[in-house]
Amino acid sequence: MSESSLSFHSRGYRIASWVGAVFVIAVGVYLSRIEYMNTEWLSRAGCVVVMLGVWSGVGGIFQERLLYSRAKWRRKSALRAARARLKAEQSDEEKSEKVLAEINKAFDNHVKDAAQRIRLSIGVLEVSLLMTGTFLWGFGDLMMG
Repeated sequence: MSESSLSFHSRGYRIASWVGAVFVIAVGVYLSRIEYMNTEWLSRAGCVVVMLGVWSGVGGIFQERLLYSRAKWRRKSALRAARARLKAEQSDEEKSEKVLAEINKAFDNHVKDAAQRIRLSIGVLEVSLLMTGTFLWGFGDLMMG
C-alpha cells in the first residue's frame, strides 16, 4: 500500500464518518423540532454518533490488519526476488544475509510508521465522534427543550 493511497483512504474514511454524523445530528434536530413522537431525537442522534465513533475504532483495526497483510505479501515477494537475483549473481552468503536483512528492516519500518499514522488518524476521529455523541446523548433533550 503506497503512502498516498493510505492517506487518501484515511482522509476519505474520516470525511465519510463526519458526514454521516452531521447527517444523523441534522435528522435528530429536525425530528425534535417537529416533535415527531417526542422531542428526544437529538439525544437519540447522539447515541448513533457514539456508535459511529465505536465503529471508526473497529474500522481502524481492520485497516491496520489490511496494511499488515499487504506488507507481509510484498515482503515475501521482495525477498523471493532478491534471493533469485542473489542466486543468479552467485553472491556469497554474507552479502545475501545483509541484503535480506535490509529488505526486512525496510518493510518493518514501513509497517511501523504506517500503523502509527493509522492509529493516530483513527484515534482522533474516534475520540471526536465519541465526545460529540456523548455530549448530545446526555444533553440533547435539554438543548431542544
